[in-house]
Amino acid sequence: MAKFAHELKPGDVYEPLYVTVTAEMNQLILFAQEQFSPGYIDPDNDHPPLVCPALLLQLSANTKSPSFTLAPGTGSILAEAQTRFQGPAYVGRRLRVSWQVTAEYDRRGRRYYVMEAAMDDDEDSRPILRRSLHLTFRQRQ
Repeated sequence: MAKFAHELKPGDVYEPLYVTVTAEMNQLILFAQEQFSPGYIDPDNDHPPLVCPALLLQLSANTKSPSFTLAPGTGSILAEAQTRFQGPAYVGRRLRVSWQVTAEYDRRGRRYYVMEAAMDDDEDSRPILRRSLHLTFRQRQ
């Protein structure tokens, strides 16, 4: 049986997410942010349109893993995040997102987990982004 998110330990991994960003997915985020830069909508000579960075951040959340599970009555809180964009992502390319718990610590009476997220272009293994996520899980009182 899979572990609940708050039961993970350093070294544990989530099941990876494979997703192909469609033009429609990208445009939903672009229109919501009123971001109409041509690079996100129109292909250039060598590449399809760029994927909006906000969509990349959403897709790299640990909650997007097919194996992410919260215990009943538990909420997930993102307390801190650092993100390094390493290369562009293009509409129509398949992306692979993976997650691994790298540390856990206590602060102010609460348990936190550090999770490293990696997003790569699955077709050529090109790195897209790396994130360090500090998460805590709160149970309903």
